[in-house]
Amino acid sequence: MPLTQVIDYFNAHLEAFNPQASLRRHARFLYENGRVSAELAGKRVQPGQQPIFELAGLSAVAHDSHIQLLDHHSAQQTTDPLYFLSWDREDVIFLDRFLRVLHALHHLSRHGVDAAPLIVDVHWRHLQAVEASHGTVFEALLARLGLYPRQVVLRLSALRLLTDAHAHDASRSFHAHGYHLLAHGVPLDTEPSAWRQLLDAGVEWVTPEPHAMSLARQGRQHWARLTQWNREARTAGLTVWWPMVDNPGDLGIVTPLEPTLVSGNLMGEMLDGGASAVSQRA
Repeated sequence: MPLTQVIDYFNAHLEAFNPQASLRRHARFLYENGRVSAELAGKRVQPGQQPIFELAGLSAVAHDSHIQLLDHHSAQQTTDPLYFLSWDREDVIFLDRFLRVLHALHHLSRHGVDAAPLIVDVHWRHLQAVEASHGTVFEALLARLGLYPRQVVLRLSALRLLTDAHAHDASRSFHAHGYHLLAHGVPLDTEPSAWRQLLDAGVEWVTPEPHAMSLARQGRQHWARLTQWNREARTAGLTVWWPMVDNPGDLGIVTPLEPTLVSGNLMGEMLDGGASAVSQRA
């Protein structure tokens, strides 16, 4: 089915995201000039993505999604304003599913159904709002796109998974449905028992806390701490992903830590260009 028809279908059946949500009356998907976007509560929502590379061989193995909110005055790289507008539990459920489907539509428009996995966020407020059977509705929505849970990596807050029993149970439910799971922002000083908690929640991928890349750039004073974190994560059998490899020299900094995956703005542009050149020569 052409993507335009799929988008028309979803726009006509927004109640499938959550029939009790009032927000569905202020939402629609768009497909203009070959680009997928959406309008939601008066804001233009533009999805984007960045490749994630396997450090060994620097081949793209997944795509990391992000959102840009546009209005007449500014552009923001965050979904927070949308969640601030959605205090109602039913609207939070609708919003989270709507954004994930938006990313899936964008993913299909760029790569088709056989692409490398797509990483999408599950907001902590969505985990709070849904009582049980996490992943069931999204699985049905993916099926409409010809996609399966195994083609999606769900990104969840590591701190929520480690401190909130309901979030832990929700993660196990997602895992049971076949989704891959990423624990985002695992603390560098995490206790050994935390790795077992994450594994029990079905987690397969981990990223360090957001300022880890900044610490790595500062030099050897933080090296023992960073090395220990990476070693413990790998020993637990988890896939280690270092994002924010953005500056010249960052790849050389993180390579001795031996992460499985890396990504970043400048590196993504460089490696995308190199991959295209190799492809053309072949």
